[in-house]
Parts: sequence; C-alpha cells; structure tokens
Amino acid sequence: MVSDDRIKQHFRPDEFAFIAQIEDWLRRVSFDSREFLTPFLNPREQYILSSLVARQKNLQLSFNGGVASAEARRAIIAPDYFDLSQANFEIGLLGIDYPQKFNHLRQADILGAVLASGLDRKRLGDILSDANENQWQLLIDQQLVNFITQNVDHIGNSKVNWLALALNSAYDKLDAGQEEFALLASMRIDLVIAAIFGLSRQVAKTMIDQKLVRINWATCQKADSLIDIGDIISVRQYGRLRLLTVTGRSKKDKIKATFNVIKR
Repeated sequence: MVSDDRIKQHFRPDEFAFIAQIEDWLRRVSFDSREFLTPFLNPREQYILSSLVARQKNLQLSFNGGVASAEARRAIIAPDYFDLSQANFEIGLLGIDYPQKFNHLRQADILGAVLASGLDRKRLGDILSDANENQWQLLIDQQLVNFITQNVDHIGNSKVNWLALALNSAYDKLDAGQEEFALLASMRIDLVIAAIFGLSRQVAKTMIDQKLVRINWATCQKADSLIDIGDIISVRQYGRLRLLTVTGRSKKDKIKATFNVIKR
C-alpha cells in the first residue's frame, strides 16, 4: 500500500480521516478476500475512494445510489473475481404518504425529520421527488426500512406513512443541471460562487459568513476554503454546483474548470 505521506499530499487535511478509513476498508478486503460495502458517500468522497482503489492491484470498485443520477452512492470494494449485483448494495426505497391537500413537504423537512430520529446521515441516500415536488421518496440503507417506518411518523406538522417500494419505481432526478466552463484565478469557494452565479466576490463572502453556503452538505465556515473535484456547493436561493474537472491553466494563467450547475 502506498505510504500515507505520498497519498495525503494530493488531498486536503480535513480529508485525512476519511483516507485513513478507506485504508482500513482496503486492508479488510485484501486480508479477508471478501467484499466491503460502504455507507452512502458524497461525490467528493467517491472521487477520493476511486483514487485510492486505483492504486491497488486485483481489486474492483462499483458504485450504486439506487437511481442513475444519484449524488449519494454506496460503494462495494471487492476482489476482482467477485460477481456483484444491485442487490449487493442493500439500498431500500421508501415513499412518503401524507395529506397533500393541507401540507407541502420540502426536502429539508424530510431530511431533518429523519436525522432527528438519531440516524447517521451516511446511511441515507438521495431524497427524490416528482416534477411538482408533491410526491417524495427516500433512498436508504435497506436495514433502516423498519426503523424509519416505526419511528418517524411526522415530518413538520404533517402526519406521514411510509411505503416500502421497489427500486425500479424510484423517481430519477429531473434536473441534471448544465455543464459550464469557467476560467478562475483560484479555486477559493467565494471566487467560484461569484463566477458561476454572477455575483460580486463580496456578496459571495457575505453569504458564506451568513451560513447560506454548504459544501458537501456541511455549512461552509471560511470564504477562502478551496474546492476540489467532486465537491458539491449549495448556495441558498441561487442553486448548486459540482466541480467536474480541472484541465490545467490558460495562457493568462487562469485555472480551466468545468462545473455541473443547477440554477434556481
């Protein structure tokens, strides 16, 4: 296995704990010759895992989030001779039945209610909706189906019932976003937000200070945070972006980057 120092020089210090966790997963697979199923990972974590598995011999890596466009996906690391199927990923799908005439659920309400039951965010996948955001579904660790149906009976002020559904009835994401190219002086989050959403850098910084910006689903604390491939940035009332590629520098020494962008 490649030394820790050589690996860590390619990643951020706040990612070192996750890298150590991946190294433990890889040791388990190699020593025990068995597959390992991860929790749900965000796109940045998926990128890091892919990078580290690519350094290993005789291992395979597969991802599945329940739907083709899922952002949060589980991974299976296994010896390269193993045969894997969708069932190996142990992903469940729950629909939400609630009185739509009197209530309108939002994604944040659903996530908040489920997390309030004490569940780890890593055991939850994407939250899906129909085109009108009236019907909602939740992708989860299959082992949590009974727990949620028995312990989460309200979302906000609305009484809810959960329906166990087959994965092939899941809503796929309707808005996959648009690909946008940008030339940037740096990968600071405030500069990236300003460039993609047509804001001044000061406005972007103020939004970060007001805790209106999230990176990989966690509140961004610093305007000078650097983003990297796979990072998802959410900006309240403006939309979301994900860094797809960095392909070098322009003749004027600007970073050439491509993003997937969903604007509100």
